[in-house]
Amino acid sequence: MGRGPVPIPPGVSIEGEERGTRMKLRRSTRKATVAALFTGALMAASVALAAWVATGTGSGAAKATSATPLVVTATVPASADLYPGKTGADLYVNINNPNPYPVTVTSIVRTAAVVTATGGIGTCTTTGVVMPDQTGLSINIAAGADYTGPLAGAVGMNNTSETGCQGATFTIPVTASGQSNAA
Repeated sequence: MGRGPVPIPPGVSIEGEERGTRMKLRRSTRKATVAALFTGALMAASVALAAWVATGTGSGAAKATSATPLVVTATVPASADLYPGKTGADLYVNINNPNPYPVTVTSIVRTAAVVTATGGIGTCTTTGVVMPDQTGLSINIAAGADYTGPLAGAVGMNNTSETGCQGATFTIPVTASGQSNAA
């Protein structure tokens, strides 16, 4: 047989029992809340640890520029130092590097047999100007910059020079060669 409600004896307060039950209920609720937060944090951490790492292979592309020729022009020296029999006079040049990278000029060589003269005292068809190849040079020119200066001892004049060449300025066709550098 089933039991019915238990009679409350006289002088016993139900209110105290209710307060105890409420306190137990509050403790249980707090424990449940803390447990739920802890479980949620663990689940979030396990999701983060379970993230997949993806990698891939393939290729990229880059394109090289094309070299632009150096521009070489003569510059007029401030003083005259050529005369028949002279060796080791300076050759004055301006070399422009129009490239987007620095260049080191390693040689300057004469490219034509004809040397022209302007401003002499008379006829100067046979100039007598000689220029051996200038190799082993190391003239660094920054990207988009110029080098202007002498090539020390690069030219001379032999005894075939005509008298009319006195006071002339000589133009010697040359080619400057070099290579890109990391300077």
